[in-house]
Amino acid sequence: MRHPFPPIAFIAATVVIAATVAVAATPAERATAVAATLAQAKQLGADKRCPDDFRVAESANDVAVGCVIGGGECDGSLAAAELAATRVLNRIRFIEDLRSARHDWQEAAERYDRLVGRVATIAGLTVAPELSGEPAGRSVLADLDRVMTRLRVRADSLEAVNRDFGAWVEGGRAAQESTIVGLRRELTAARHALWETQLRAGVAEADLSAVASRETRVQDREAQVRELGLLFKPEEGQVWLTPEGDVRVRLTGLKFASGNAWLNPKYDPLLDKAAEAIRRFPDFVPGVEGYTDDTGSRAANLKLSLERAQVVAAALAKRLDAPAATPAAAGMGPDQPVAPNTTEEGRARNRRIELVLKAPDAGR
Repeated sequence: MRHPFPPIAFIAATVVIAATVAVAATPAERATAVAATLAQAKQLGADKRCPDDFRVAESANDVAVGCVIGGGECDGSLAAAELAATRVLNRIRFIEDLRSARHDWQEAAERYDRLVGRVATIAGLTVAPELSGEPAGRSVLADLDRVMTRLRVRADSLEAVNRDFGAWVEGGRAAQESTIVGLRRELTAARHALWETQLRAGVAEADLSAVASRETRVQDREAQVRELGLLFKPEEGQVWLTPEGDVRVRLTGLKFASGNAWLNPKYDPLLDKAAEAIRRFPDFVPGVEGYTDDTGSRAANLKLSLERAQVVAAALAKRLDAPAATPAAAGMGPDQPVAPNTTEEGRARNRRIELVLKAPDAGR
């Protein structure tokens, strides 16, 4: 990628301008420095190549000069004039360096600044108002690096908390589930934020407009998952989007008797809905996971959970008219309970089937 302006020369020019304004101690000297900055910008063609910015700077300068002549308190108006003059000079320097291309340079510079500003806004950052072009982009990239580091630390901490929650899962079911849901949502939000921040940091210098495309894809997927959730009644299934972008459907309405892998025909309507879920995500790789309670040996439960998953996967394949593409079946046994195994109700919840739709873009 060709950098739009030599960073060292650009920074040096900005420092000289800022130093000139800073040394001017009196209002009259500050006004003179602003006029010199505007003259330099006009000499570079700012009045023709970025006329809107130049008019704003001239207007701010007129207000400041009028205030100085009138002898009033002019610090605010002078500061506004200094900011506008410095910004228009920075912008015309950026535009001048782009003259080899063929398009509206002010529009190109404004589009670049808008994209930088959008990334900053999404990430909760602020771009210094006097910056334009590459310096603004580099400033946002530096801030994004710092934010990404904080998010990575937070995500790692939440992962540790999520791994340890099993130690206290036996305490009140209602309280524990509320806490677990909150932790998972927070972890998901942190992962998404880290994921999106890494994406923004990686593409900001090459093509900032790709951020908007990525956001749209994530939003579309979340909307699809919300719509899929409406297909299932609360007692039939739960649908959610994982931090990795996969879609999971917990078929809470599909029950197996203890120690049994027989699939009751009464669950045909629910399996029809599960097949529809697969159809709605044609690019995703479907799979079926079986789980058990902790009654009996672990080896027996792993075998039983696999048999249950295989039965459901075969039933879904028939509904999809693709027996050769039967969803992959996996037996998870008793290792990932969603409820305490100390009660019959909890054991019944742990004897479950989950449909997993693996995202084709996982890990990107």
